[in-house]
Amino acid sequence: MFITQASARRHRDARDALARHKVHRLILKARQHASLTQRDLAERVGTSQSAIAKLEQGHTNPTIDTLSRCAAAAGYALHIDLVPLPSTADPVVERYKQDVDRTLLRDNLGKSVDDRLRTLSEWQHAGRALQRATQGATSSPKAPRGKPRRDTPRA
Repeated sequence: MFITQASARRHRDARDALARHKVHRLILKARQHASLTQRDLAERVGTSQSAIAKLEQGHTNPTIDTLSRCAAAAGYALHIDLVPLPSTADPVVERYKQDVDRTLLRDNLGKSVDDRLRTLSEWQHAGRALQRATQGATSSPKAPRGKPRRDTPRA
């Protein structure tokens, strides 16, 4: 699996949108647990009811200060934590990396380009020869075409 810059950006945007959604849901839950209306929370924070509605619906990207003031107004403390992201590495590629003999890679990179191309050409010829040999060994003898021969003469 190859990760392009565009797919990485889409993944990051989706992850950020999910994080924003979680933050907005937390403010909504804090307000509801405190039995506050949007207007009550807005008065305590020093903003408008519509600003709280937009925040809870995820239409804004609040600052940490705004989130902290909203949480405090609802009787909560804002706690920010860093959590490692899951690995985006392809498990198939990671599995193959375990079996790679890096000494062969280093030796090969120490050769000139001509030597590497010559070796590649030799491997390709050997691969084709092996393929022909295995095809010949596994193919069954062909049946004769046309009418079957009779071994007994007709009377």
